[in-house]
Amino acid sequence: MTELRIAARQLAELHQRMLAVAPAEAAAFLWTERSGSSLVVHDVRVFDQLEMDRRADALQLDDDVQAAALAEVKREGHTLVEVHTHPGSGSSVRFSSFDLQELPSFARYVRLKMPGRGFGALVLGESGYQGLLWSDEEPRPLTLRAVGEYLAQPSWLPGHEGSKAIEARYDRQLRALGPAGQRRLSYLRVGVVGLGGTGSQVVQQLAHLGVRDFCLVDDDRVDRTNLPRLAGAAWWDTYLRTRKSRVARRLIRRLGGRPRVDRYGELRSAGVLSALRQVDLIIGCVDNDGARLVVSELAAAHLVPYLDVGVGVETGSQPPQIGGRVSFYLPGGPCLACADEIDFGEAAEDLEPEPLRRIRLARGYARDREIEPALMPLNTVCVGLAMIETLAYVTGVRPVQPFARYDALRDRVTHINVDLNPECPVCRPAYGMGDRHAVDRYAK
Repeated sequence: MTELRIAARQLAELHQRMLAVAPAEAAAFLWTERSGSSLVVHDVRVFDQLEMDRRADALQLDDDVQAAALAEVKREGHTLVEVHTHPGSGSSVRFSSFDLQELPSFARYVRLKMPGRGFGALVLGESGYQGLLWSDEEPRPLTLRAVGEYLAQPSWLPGHEGSKAIEARYDRQLRALGPAGQRRLSYLRVGVVGLGGTGSQVVQQLAHLGVRDFCLVDDDRVDRTNLPRLAGAAWWDTYLRTRKSRVARRLIRRLGGRPRVDRYGELRSAGVLSALRQVDLIIGCVDNDGARLVVSELAAAHLVPYLDVGVGVETGSQPPQIGGRVSFYLPGGPCLACADEIDFGEAAEDLEPEPLRRIRLARGYARDREIEPALMPLNTVCVGLAMIETLAYVTGVRPVQPFARYDALRDRVTHINVDLNPECPVCRPAYGMGDRHAVDRYAK
């Protein structure tokens, strides 16, 4: 079974456009890319009814239109997934006998023209779908997964909250979120990148909320200056030089329930970048724009939602500035770079090899960054804002507010409207490109 990931709003729009011409059938092509063992949707083309041709009581694409579309797919190097509708089928939609007769030969034709790429097919009804993928002679099931906030999920797509029993400890949360919302939290796999002052509190709150599946990323160890702000740390961790990821795991396991906790070190390693492609949500708590750039590209390429938490204390400015921000990238929407929240000059310095950086520092070509001030209460406020957005994303208690800033001195939270930048150098080239975007190039 292979999963096909698509942005939730994009899937809803595709479904609406194709069923709008009912009772006539409609057709579309999805340009997709490999993302590990899954496929991600890079682009969608819905064909006009004038591009269709009715033959022998079946509606098909015009030969010339199909040939031109296939040539474009081949030229751009994508994997093709064909989509058509069966209006009136409701939730019991299935491939017709005509589909099952014609699709295998069309799959062989496509794979012959585009070796090694496979071919997929989807049939959509008003309240259901069926999918098949040919990577060899025998087709395998192709499942749809809509990526995005819960309120944007198409109502006809099966949910992922399951039916497992909910522990009694979550009684108070059940009264706020409902059983379905609590179950969705329990099935969520979250990658937390950076386990310092903000990241440790993110892990703590997620564990208390009921998240039981973690991918923790940080190669740093506890020192004495971490104790005023590192949730879960003990004084002896400074002497043992305990890894922050181990402190975070200990914090999670104290609540019981047999959670799954995978620990990783350096973000810029092939293993970590591969693991983050497979999570349901990435929460970034990093202190440099190089890491933000890497995670932003990965999130866009593999359609993984990315929630970034940043804090800052600037005492040298007049007036002083104390605050933070929460930025939520939902696939298909604006990213951190669209919101001008990535300093590309700083990111370049962060990503350059350490020997080169030392040489540039010695010659005065690079900045020797000062250790930044930190306050645990500031971290707590910003993490709280991020967790509220996480609940909105997972449970649908309200729409997600993707970009917010917190000013501690004015005691003010400001929500910012950010438009998708069609020329964004980060999310536009990466979007839905999966493994082809080669995020591994950032690995040391």
